[in-house]
Amino acid sequence: MDYLTLLKTNIDGWNQYRQQHPDAPCSLAKQDLSQGYFFEANFRNVDLQGANLQRACLIGADLQGANLRGADLRDAYLDDAILRDADLRDADLTGARTERVDWDQAQGVQTGGAVRSKARRQVSLVQRLSALAQRLTQRSVWVPGITLGGAALAMTLVLTPNTEMEANAPPTDDTTVTIEAAVPPTHLTLTKSLDAQGQVWALAAHTQSDGQGLLVAGGDDGQIKIWDRQTGEMLQLLAGHNDTIRTLAVSASGQWLISGSGDGIKVWHLATGELLYSLPAQKSPIWSVAISPDENTFVSGDYDGNITVWDLKTGGALYSVDVGVPVWSVVVTPDGQSLITASSDRTIYQWDLATGSIMGEFTGHEDAVRSIAISPDGSTLASGSWDKTIKLWDLVSGELKTTLSGHDDRVVALAISPNGKTLASGSVDNTLKLWDLSSHQLTKTLDNNDDWILAIAFDSLEQALISGGKDQQVNVWQEGL
Repeated sequence: MDYLTLLKTNIDGWNQYRQQHPDAPCSLAKQDLSQGYFFEANFRNVDLQGANLQRACLIGADLQGANLRGADLRDAYLDDAILRDADLRDADLTGARTERVDWDQAQGVQTGGAVRSKARRQVSLVQRLSALAQRLTQRSVWVPGITLGGAALAMTLVLTPNTEMEANAPPTDDTTVTIEAAVPPTHLTLTKSLDAQGQVWALAAHTQSDGQGLLVAGGDDGQIKIWDRQTGEMLQLLAGHNDTIRTLAVSASGQWLISGSGDGIKVWHLATGELLYSLPAQKSPIWSVAISPDENTFVSGDYDGNITVWDLKTGGALYSVDVGVPVWSVVVTPDGQSLITASSDRTIYQWDLATGSIMGEFTGHEDAVRSIAISPDGSTLASGSWDKTIKLWDLVSGELKTTLSGHDDRVVALAISPNGKTLASGSVDNTLKLWDLSSHQLTKTLDNNDDWILAIAFDSLEQALISGGKDQQVNVWQEGL
């Protein structure tokens, strides 16, 4: 058994093998797994001694009883991981994220314990106050000197220069910060909740020419489910992938549906569900696809760092660029002249779609950039990161407009409404948030979620938003209903 290849190419296949052979000896000692994406992977009792796991995503991973002695875990993501009975002697946990880690009976966790304690002790006062401001705008509250009944709130607060303060520490009078909560310009409400029968990792929506609204979802069962948005009736179930579907894209005309997974890319006819052709993965899961406005080409980004532009009609590769790090998100600009990519090394690049040459770079995030979205007029680029922030960029000048803070954990999904007024963001903090793009204000938190939000999408023609995630539900949010 080639454990390394199985792990890197098909995390679901890896987990299935480990579940079927829980007692089989398994060694990944001294292997280079740096920057690997091993979300909820089963490493129970696996030999990882001396392995390079620097900046690896091990969120929710089961490492119970694993041998991690001497492993390089610098800057790794271990949030919600199980490290019970693991051997961490001489392991380097410098900079590792270790919130809610189960360290029970683990050996050599002095560094890990310190990181965990610090993470739990410290909270962002700015985030807490932003949450307070959001709650206050949602109902009438009387505060001495301030009356709130859905009106805008302005609070001037005094903070220390370091915003990461002890939760109970009193503020000092060194720095003044003003937080404003604006009146919500949108009133999206939950109108339907559909059972996806599995975790939802990818979503797309489209209104057909006859007015029928379609919801498309892909998940960890490798199936694509298509519903009628108005009735909630499941119209089609498309099978063919054997790994988690991580990305979906519907063309502007509604003719094409593209899905990306650990086993490659499939191109479908949306109306009939006919599979037109498949493009096998080249040893690396596809994480994002985007279709050009003229529907002549589409772009894919994969875990190995390959950005490939394909001929949509034939499936032939026009060219490919290797950036060497996982590419989490790709989008094509509304004018069809360029594409934007976001990667795990914090970089965002703009590329000439015709030639593949770099046109610009957007830098500023402090961690992996997981999702990007472009406003319909092509003026604004939004980027969501594992650093818990969203940045808005001027796509023409390349300048940073503002940074939006409000999520308490990694931002993994973004979408901009068809009218260009509202940005929606999804996070592993279980919240779906709405932002006003003109005022840069948080307008509403849709928190009817029981687990991580992994995918969101606006309908291409109507102001309908869909969301999905680990709670196995596809939620439909509509305005004025």
